Amino acid sequence: MKKSLLLIAVATLCFAASEPIVSLASLRAVEASMNDKIRSNISDPYDLLGTARGTYLEGYGAVFSMELNLVLLSPLNLSPFKQTISDAEIVVLHDRKARKTDALKESLRGLMLNAGKSLPGLPNNERIVMEAFLFNYRWENSRGLPHRIMLTAEKQKLIDAINHHLSGAELNAIFTEEEL
Repeated sequence: MKKSLLLIAVATLCFAASEPIVSLASLRAVEASMNDKIRSNISDPYDLLGTARGTYLEGYGAVFSMELNLVLLSPLNLSPFKQTISDAEIVVLHDRKARKTDALKESLRGLMLNAGKSLPGLPNNERIVMEAFLFNYRWENSRGLPHRIMLTAEKQKLIDAINHHLSGAELNAIFTEEEL
């Protein structure tokens, strides 16, 4: 009897200790804001191929990823009525994607600042990571364009940036950027 009570107590402690400190609801809220932000670029929309997915890695932080095409390609899609894409269209597409890369980074920075407030359970010394996998068709000229953009920042630095109204170079300095 004592052994079974001890076993139940140990199991209860194990399950209680394994509850994540970052709630699933707060992760979903950040995912939703990422999806909304990417879909809201009305003048030159992104093509969201895989909605944002987030997870919490204990001791490291919250990691969010998504897959998108920088440019919605519906006008360029091949069809029985348009069976080729001209070299000029490929050049224009490459230039548009190059310009939108910086705009995407800026959007991710803003999303990360908001995520710092939206993840109350995330310890201040842990990180928030946002990663975008960028899709290109085989026929595109993707030279010089990243295939993946990843930004990271410590939660406390994001909170400090909001509280001190950092802008420009000071704000960009809190982010670690990686392109592949």
